[in-house]
Parts: sequence; structure tokens; C-alpha cells
Amino acid sequence: MVRVYFNPDYTLGSPWTDDDVKIENLQHIADVDVNDLREAFELCQNTDQPWTGRSEVTPDAAVAEGTRSVAPGDVLEFEGEWYLVGAADFQRI
Repeated sequence: MVRVYFNPDYTLGSPWTDDDVKIENLQHIADVDVNDLREAFELCQNTDQPWTGRSEVTPDAAVAEGTRSVAPGDVLEFEGEWYLVGAADFQRI
């Protein structure tokens, strides 16, 4: 399972490193029943339907009716490790 967090501190104005992420500020928004970061990221994209409605996703009540897609700056937790979503990869933090 991959846990998904929005990062309210992130802005597009500057690149992020692992030192910039404040775990205590992250907002848990969903759990995704997969065992791969890339697959979790892809499932958390809005397409023809809100991603929160997909069968693999258990959304937090605050986003159950839909929300933005997971994007760079957000954070995924998998097997006890934290990963910052980047433009093309995931950086362990």
C-alpha cells in the first residue's frame, strides 16, 4: 500500500530537496492499494474521472468527492520510506 500526502508548503517557484520537506505539515489524503510508486502516482491523476473514485484508492473524507491530481512536491510513503514526487522521478527523503 502507498500512502499519499499533499504538501501544502510546496510552490512551483523553486526546486525541492529532501531537506525542504516538513513531514509534520503533510496532509494525508489517500491510501492506494498498489506496491509501486509509479503506479500509485499514475492512479492519482484526474483523467475522465476523479482519481479518488478508483477502486484501488481509499480517499480521506476531505477529498472523497474529488481533488487535484498528485503533483511534484507531494509525498508518497511506501514500506516505511518517504518519497518526494519530482517531475520525472521520486526522491527518498
